[in-house]
Amino acid sequence: MTIREISSQLFSLSVGGFFNREKFTKNRLETQLDGWWYFTVTKYADRADGFDYYIPDTREQESAIKNKLFGRVNK
Repeated sequence: MTIREISSQLFSLSVGGFFNREKFTKNRLETQLDGWWYFTVTKYADRADGFDYYIPDTREQESAIKNKLFGRVNK
């Protein structure tokens, strides 16, 4: 699947183009998704739907995820 196809699918699944409480256009979403990004998936035992995910908005937020996962920031 291409980055354009993925961004189109994600955009169509969004509510009004909002991701992480911020409004995106399809083009901006595609630009943000370009490249490798670390993200997290959390499983909740006390929720019926059970899972949630977090995709960082910035490389700084991504660095915090990498630091939490690996104990250091990989660049």
